Amino acid sequence: MEQVLGVAIGIVLIFLLLSIIASHVREMMTAFTAERAVTLEKAIRKMVGDAVYEKLLGHPLLETISFEPVKFFGLNLSSLSKPRPNYIASPLFTRVLLISMAEIQNLRTTDVTAIVKSLPDDSDLKKKLGAIILGIEDNATACVSAVEQWYDHTMDRVNGAYKRHTQAWLVVLGMILAVVFNANLFTITERLWTSKDARDAVTATAQMYSCKDGQNCGFPTYDQARADIQKNLSAQLPLGYNWNSVEEYWRHPVARGSISMFRLWIFNFTGWLITAIAVSLGAPFWFDLLNKLVNLRLAGQKPDKAPPASGTPDVVAAAAAVAVPAIAPAPGGSV
Repeated sequence: MEQVLGVAIGIVLIFLLLSIIASHVREMMTAFTAERAVTLEKAIRKMVGDAVYEKLLGHPLLETISFEPVKFFGLNLSSLSKPRPNYIASPLFTRVLLISMAEIQNLRTTDVTAIVKSLPDDSDLKKKLGAIILGIEDNATACVSAVEQWYDHTMDRVNGAYKRHTQAWLVVLGMILAVVFNANLFTITERLWTSKDARDAVTATAQMYSCKDGQNCGFPTYDQARADIQKNLSAQLPLGYNWNSVEEYWRHPVARGSISMFRLWIFNFTGWLITAIAVSLGAPFWFDLLNKLVNLRLAGQKPDKAPPASGTPDVVAAAAAVAVPAIAPAPGGSV
């Protein structure tokens, strides 16, 4: 059981460290491309239209939470040319939307029903808002709440699409990291299964990432994950490349035969692909699983209960008689 737990801890630890690095790289990509702001802008434009969005974006309440994309060595890698918000709360969105639409329609009220009536009949926004407030036109509070719910539901769909897009990128980044670090699941599992030193090394490293139940656990950093792979694990696990062996391999490919070379690369590609898919599950998933495995290993097995006293009934009875001597009756038959 201890051997199986050691192998599982080692595999989960590798997946966690690679997931941390992949997540860090992904966050850098989203910062330089302003992907969150771009996704939010596309969603709101689709909701309210280009004209209303431009008016809405110029409102002072949104200007204060709008930022320019991060530049990469002075270069703008984002499609955005102006500051954009990364996140807008639903009450703020609804308030700014109603104010902007009232200004566009030259109205002195932000009542949803009045704004909807003032919109052109062929307006897509009028059809959307009309369907949202249908049946509650006379309740101003309910109309505002309905618009907020419309925005929240739209953002839920947008967040789901964004997470799927991020997970696809994590698969790509996981594949790149698996190839760069040569993190082949099959060779790592084999080393962990056959080497107690490797299992002890990864278990000692994993305990630095674990926390006991009820404690506030700090999430590992990118620098810590990279250092552990390079210093603590590369010496015990088959990570990285032996460049002398690679040079010798490519110098004499014919001697090995094309079939064995094909099988070798299929073996490597499959191991890397499994690692990449595991990395796409994200660092929080592997962090929680690692803590459970480490706590399970530290808990150990429950000790066996003490065996019952052995002996024949006569011996037990004799022992009881010695332990509790009988009291002789007094003369006259009374005690």
